Amino acid sequence: MTKLFILQVIISFFVGGVAIALLSFIAEKSSKKIAGIILSLPSTVVVSFIFISWTNSPKVIEYITSVVITSAAAVLIFSITFLYLSKIKIKKIYSILLCFVGSVVTWLLISIPFAYIKLDNLFLAISIYTTAILITYYFLTVKNTDTQEIKTLQYTVTQKIGRGIFAGAIIALSVFLSKIINPFWGGIFSGFPATFTSTFIILHWYYGTDMLFKIGKTVAIGSIVYTSFILASHWTFPAFDIIGGTIASYSVSII
Repeated sequence: MTKLFILQVIISFFVGGVAIALLSFIAEKSSKKIAGIILSLPSTVVVSFIFISWTNSPKVIEYITSVVITSAAAVLIFSITFLYLSKIKIKKIYSILLCFVGSVVTWLLISIPFAYIKLDNLFLAISIYTTAILITYYFLTVKNTDTQEIKTLQYTVTQKIGRGIFAGAIIALSVFLSKIINPFWGGIFSGFPATFTSTFIILHWYYGTDMLFKIGKTVAIGSIVYTSFILASHWTFPAFDIIGGTIASYSVSII
């Protein structure tokens, strides 16, 4: 490892952490009706793609988008797992631990095989993602009949810092793996649900299971915002380099 690469990993940690902390501030000020979509906004994956491109090449993004889309599918199943495990009536601290471990293990079991086989079939990845979004829509939207008003989300300074550190660590790990092993591993971990994990844990601890399911109603449709960035990156990063590719892909996501 060169000193430049070590510096790139360190910078990715701090930039990623600040980006997630900023997203927390935005979520507080946004309409509570679109909370699930705010959770799904591209954040960790954006910073990861920027630094993976920097440490490797923008061309690499074209090859890893398929595996990142399958990781997005795994995030949806992660959400179902976390929310439904939260229904188990046990002491809250144990419930949160069960939800965290169960959902992360689920994400790993779905995601890692695709990194191992170096999936680069975009059509297959989109098919897997479409299946996951339909399953998620059924379990978190159709079956979720709670129509009570969602409380305003508030994060303490400590929670914001904690979310930033956690997300920054995931981003740094994705950049590290993309260089040390291969870009497919970096791509998988760029899609790790860092924002979902920290937010779900905070909501579960302070607001309870009902709040999780209220937020969960829009997770499936909100995921399209996230995945549109990944899909657009397949073409924009090789065509417009890092800065142009990021702006173009994020513009697609926002639209």
